[in-house]
Amino acid sequence: MITQTMFYKNHKEELAFGLVFGLASGLASGLVFGLAFGLASGLASGLASGLAFGLAFGLAFGLVSGLVSGLVVILVNFSEAFPFISGVQEIILIVLGILILVEIFFWLDGEKKTKRISLTKFTLKKKFEAFCEVLLGLSGIAQIYILSREVQIRNYFPVILRWIGYIGVGILVLGLVILIIYLWVKFNEQKYKR
Repeated sequence: MITQTMFYKNHKEELAFGLVFGLASGLASGLVFGLAFGLASGLASGLASGLAFGLAFGLAFGLVSGLVSGLVVILVNFSEAFPFISGVQEIILIVLGILILVEIFFWLDGEKKTKRISLTKFTLKKKFEAFCEVLLGLSGIAQIYILSREVQIRNYFPVILRWIGYIGVGILVLGLVILIIYLWVKFNEQKYKR
């Protein structure tokens, strides 16, 4: 046994101290570094994933709820949204136009039917999707029309044009920087083509 050796008998206190110190320092450093690394990595990954999912779902929810609520408001206040549609003939033409657009959207959809759904259910689903797309598009057009009626856009034209100019200059500068980096990399590739 190890306790019967001469080395153990001569260095019993140092071995005990080394064992206790190694165990304590290992536990302490493992706890401190594990806690620090765990907190840092958990915080970073939690923030990144929370930000990404929050932005994606917030944008999707906001866009869909805005369009749907606009659609409901416009369908309820149709005569206010489109005041130029007042007669029966105009309403019939609007309904026929919606039906034609639904058919165009339906026939342009390239999705294939799966084997687990019946042909009738699939067709009804695709017709309903096309109908919703057309109504949401008309809702967006009506919202733009109402907004243009309510807000005097001519007063804001100089500001809008200035910001379009800023955005255009930013896109041009970004394109120029990307072009310079691309040309720099392509120029440096010539070193390896020899």
